[in-house]
Amino acid sequence: MSSDRFRRAALAAVAFTLILAAPAARAACESWDPVSSTGAYGARPITARDLIELVNFGRPDIEPLGGPSAFDISPDGRWIATVLQRAELATNGFCQALVLIDRLHRAPPRMLDRGGDFLLSTYVEAGHYDSNGVSRLNKARFSPDGRTIAYLKRVDGRTRLWVASLDGRPARAVTPAAIDIARWAWCSTGTAVVYAFRQGGDEAAAAIEREGLGGWHFDRRMVPMLGIQPQIPAPLPEGIAMAHVGDGGAPRVLAADRAALGDDDDISLAQHRAGASGQVAWAARLHNYAFSPLRIEMRRANGSAIRCAASACTGRMLGLWWTGHGRTLVFLRLEGWNDRFTALYRWSPGTGQPRRILETDDVIEGCTPADAEVICTRQGATQPPRLVAIKVTSGEQQILFDPNPGFANLVLGRVERLNWTNDVGRAVYGDLVLPPGYKGGRLPTIVVLYRSRGFLRGGTGNDYPIQLFAGRGFAVLSIDRPALFAQGVRSIASDDAFWQANTRDWADRRSVDSAIQSGLDLLVSRGIADPSRLALTGLSDGSSSVRFALIQSRRYAAAAISTCCVDESSDEVVGPYWVTESARLGYPPAAPVDKKFWLPYSMALNAPKMATPLLMQLADSELLVALHTYTALKAAKQPVDLYFYPGEFHFKWQPAHRQAVYERNLDWFSFWLQGREDPAPVKAEQYLRWRALRDRSPAGRSP
Repeated sequence: MSSDRFRRAALAAVAFTLILAAPAARAACESWDPVSSTGAYGARPITARDLIELVNFGRPDIEPLGGPSAFDISPDGRWIATVLQRAELATNGFCQALVLIDRLHRAPPRMLDRGGDFLLSTYVEAGHYDSNGVSRLNKARFSPDGRTIAYLKRVDGRTRLWVASLDGRPARAVTPAAIDIARWAWCSTGTAVVYAFRQGGDEAAAAIEREGLGGWHFDRRMVPMLGIQPQIPAPLPEGIAMAHVGDGGAPRVLAADRAALGDDDDISLAQHRAGASGQVAWAARLHNYAFSPLRIEMRRANGSAIRCAASACTGRMLGLWWTGHGRTLVFLRLEGWNDRFTALYRWSPGTGQPRRILETDDVIEGCTPADAEVICTRQGATQPPRLVAIKVTSGEQQILFDPNPGFANLVLGRVERLNWTNDVGRAVYGDLVLPPGYKGGRLPTIVVLYRSRGFLRGGTGNDYPIQLFAGRGFAVLSIDRPALFAQGVRSIASDDAFWQANTRDWADRRSVDSAIQSGLDLLVSRGIADPSRLALTGLSDGSSSVRFALIQSRRYAAAAISTCCVDESSDEVVGPYWVTESARLGYPPAAPVDKKFWLPYSMALNAPKMATPLLMQLADSELLVALHTYTALKAAKQPVDLYFYPGEFHFKWQPAHRQAVYERNLDWFSFWLQGREDPAPVKAEQYLRWRALRDRSPAGRSP
């Protein structure tokens, strides 16, 4: 899709009950022991199950997203509590486990609790509750006395607050069974938790049903692609209550406890961080538009400013914390070629320039200070996330916990990070992944979009399994897209102007397309990529790039997308909200159709020449917006195939669907780029259909 705004507009939940829906099946987590597994199995090729069932901190099966820390440190600094999550293919469900880790290595990790279903994240957008399918970050938090840990657990369709004790007593729920927890915090006394919950969801749904007896008005509540009924207004009223974690009843909610609810682990860099002697630090936008660089600002207790003039204090900041008893500021930022590096700095305000203590191609995120260290998760191109301690004096790293100890035994393709520029001079990088044992020669090559950070799962959305492609004999170029075009336009003064600059003459799409073409040209010149067997893949912004590329060039032998499509029909299927929002982004009105504007980008308008074989694998919630394009391609007898998956959002969350998407993408590219078919009888109909597409397509041929 063309922007985050379209994505978020297109994901309003059909109803409040759908927003809070439980997974299709509950995982049988009793056999999973995340702290005793040694992972001691022999070297073997990586499989889809290995990728899908990776254990992660706080969220399962997701690329690096930044945001709050997925763990907490006890008041005495010794213990780390985190909720591990893992998908389970056998049940199409998820397992989670509350784990206690000794930061000082005096005791082995312990599992305090296990179980709970998928926690779907939601947010309010344009007056509705939205979800993109990403799981909610489930952070465990210590009580002020360090004896108890609270965390979320979803059982029997309700998300409740549970507590576990360090002394080994069984975990238990402490909030009512009929209430879904929206936000929570420990109260100031440490003997209770304060929590917020949404009220009136059932009543709002009933009101919409009653309204339907007299006919629904087609207004901003309507999102036709998600269902022909008004969406429940958001936000719903919030209720606030307290639950005692020990004996006795719940105490009265105090103003300080309400304030604690307000941040809900907010790590906004605009939030003031208090250091020693009352000095505070934060990061502020340099300009009044999205993606503006941030600059660290500070103020002493007397109100006077402390200026950091170093270039390191301005840019893409990820987090900042006080260490050393509040006298040293530690901050994390992206830097270097297209921000490919994660760097950690320390600075003692008023005593000189910030000092970089660590710079790496790995992703470091979710950090929390502890004495002279920051505790973070760290992951690399071939290394899933691990919990590490980084000394703020030297950058020295110590691994505290590896939730996937056997992963190092798997046979992976070799990864090389490459830098290049596009035709407007924008810096681009990508990760080239070659088949295990590659000795040279030209290979069919698949481009995966649109972020390439951290462990290489399957690109943004995790639909295109990079290492499985490499194991099948493909070269893979995982590209991290260049900065948005408007980020280089100095005259921009507002959010609307920023997005319109990206849209005008499709400037941002042209920039990304040039980045893709230049990256492939680099691989062709190195004798790696076979220029007659190039393929594109993408979801969201990556899908937009694929569609634009297929219209601009005939060089691609196959493509696959996971979302489709912003075009001249979008206003009709997304609804009234998108009519207003699309105008702010610089798109013309839906009627009459401005063919001149849409011709560089609409596959429907270009259907007669869209001969590249195209596979669509979509969420059911995004199907309707794709049908205009699919129908046009089918009418033009172009090689297109479409699958959609029930109960899905922008990002597919169900493990069984992830496996099906992986396997079909492998089959699709093997068919079109390698001339291979899987002889499994269950796939006979699939190949019969694909052969028919190949035989009647003017461009169809076996490699």
